Amino acid sequence: MSQTGMRRFAKLFVFELWPWYLGGAACLAVTNMISLEIPQLAKSIVNHLHEGLTTADGDQLPKLALAIMGLGLAQIFVRSSSRILIFWPGRKLEASSKSYIFRRVMRLPQYFFDRFGMGDLISRFSNDLGQLRIFFAFGVLQILNLIFISAFTLYQMLKVHKYLTLSALAPIILMLIITRIIMPRMQAFTRKNQEAVGLLTNRVTETFTNIHVIQTNASERSFLKLIAEENEKVYATDMKVLLLRTLFFPLMTALTGLSQLIVLFYGGYLVTQGLISIGDILAFNIYLSYLAFPLTSIGIIIAVYQRSKTALERIEPFFTSDLEHARQDSAGALASSALQVEIKNLSFTYPGTEHSVLNEFNLSIHVGEMLGVCGAVGSGKSTLFSILTRLYDPPAGTVFLDGKDILTEDPQDLRDKIAYALQKVHLFSATLKENLSFGLKATPSPEALTAAARSAQILKEIEGFPEQWETQIGEKGLRLSGGQKQRLALARVFMRRPKLLLLDDVLSAVDNLTEARLIQEFRRLNCTMIINSHRGSVLDLCDRVLYLKDGRIFDQGPFPELIGRHPELQEEIHEQAAPETILG
Repeated sequence: MSQTGMRRFAKLFVFELWPWYLGGAACLAVTNMISLEIPQLAKSIVNHLHEGLTTADGDQLPKLALAIMGLGLAQIFVRSSSRILIFWPGRKLEASSKSYIFRRVMRLPQYFFDRFGMGDLISRFSNDLGQLRIFFAFGVLQILNLIFISAFTLYQMLKVHKYLTLSALAPIILMLIITRIIMPRMQAFTRKNQEAVGLLTNRVTETFTNIHVIQTNASERSFLKLIAEENEKVYATDMKVLLLRTLFFPLMTALTGLSQLIVLFYGGYLVTQGLISIGDILAFNIYLSYLAFPLTSIGIIIAVYQRSKTALERIEPFFTSDLEHARQDSAGALASSALQVEIKNLSFTYPGTEHSVLNEFNLSIHVGEMLGVCGAVGSGKSTLFSILTRLYDPPAGTVFLDGKDILTEDPQDLRDKIAYALQKVHLFSATLKENLSFGLKATPSPEALTAAARSAQILKEIEGFPEQWETQIGEKGLRLSGGQKQRLALARVFMRRPKLLLLDDVLSAVDNLTEARLIQEFRRLNCTMIINSHRGSVLDLCDRVLYLKDGRIFDQGPFPELIGRHPELQEEIHEQAAPETILG
């Protein structure tokens, strides 16, 4: 992640936690100062034993031993406090960043999600933020500990003998050189590993989401092979990171051992020359052992840092991607009545592609008109709906609602006036009532729920369930039939009372009679309506029908006339009895 990204993340989530880090650092400093007092007491005990005990000295030994015990107990308390004070901000940071990112995700445009697989997004949201939590908790603890123990210990070691200290630290220079060489390689391998984890998560999520399709097509072996391949990539990249760690940590331990060996040889020589005491050698070795873990933990710190750095790079799109907004100065609120739609010379290409989906598209829809849309797959029908709802933004000056450029309207305000019912029904693992209330700003009254369900032709079935409105429908509505799912989703339309209604082939799972009744109810909404359908019975009731071909309006007019002029439409249309015939 760039330095700007680092500063942004720190400003958003880290700086506000400084009192916790400050308290933790203070406790950690006290912990290390206590640790450094223990070798001094041990030095006194050894020197007394070596020089021969007097009666007075003998009385001091129990006191020195009790002092060491007391310092040890105090260290337990202060060290535990330091960990609580430093680890808590890591958890708080993880929770705050997840909430912040999720709020942004809800306002990101559709093309952002087109760039990533769902599993990859979940991996970034979960695994990568978890890596940041580890760095800002465990990593910060280790860094502070390394700073304090190194500074305090070096001071005490220099007090014993400066040349002995410099000799003992000579291997540290070699350690820093090795670290400098290994860090770039570890970062590259870590990034590849986290990307592989994201791809594996994406593949697993995709498999679980479509498990019924996989099983009904007996495709288990194919997907097992795909999962195995992605898993192998994770394993391979993980092993490369592990190999570097495996080489790095023993090397750090060996260099630390070399330092202790230097102390024994050179320190022994200094003792024979009378320049230091045996107690000094003991204290020096204890100091060196204090340095051993922080120095060997450099490898751990580097690994944690590299993972967190890669994690920051992977979550950066959440922060840098533009949110949905009104892209021009607002021209005033849209009318509260049914909307007039006008499209002028619209040509549209999806971000990241070169193929134009809509070409020189011109259309005018009158207030309250019921417009039908038909055409082959890929002719631009669903794209038209996505643009009208600003899931994708059109070029400026091409799409107007009530004479106002759609780009001047805030996407959230715009969608409050539009209901978009998709062919693929999206239901949540919740109750019928909660699903019907989805997206509403206020809790609906029982009367409103009943009226919407009646209009959607599903009220009788809801009342027939043992728990009625409190019935749990299962994940994606698995306890409901296809027709029930579709009608429950349509009931949301009647709850919202939209000014512009977009229906994307939503009547495919209902019978003829239900279809006819639903269209009557749609008419009663008194809104402008655009219906994409493959049913002749639906298109026949529309005021006008567009025949789309290759992203253009190939022809338009009453549906019977279109069929007469273009017999090939018969291949796209499912003929059924006309609704007025069914209703009599």
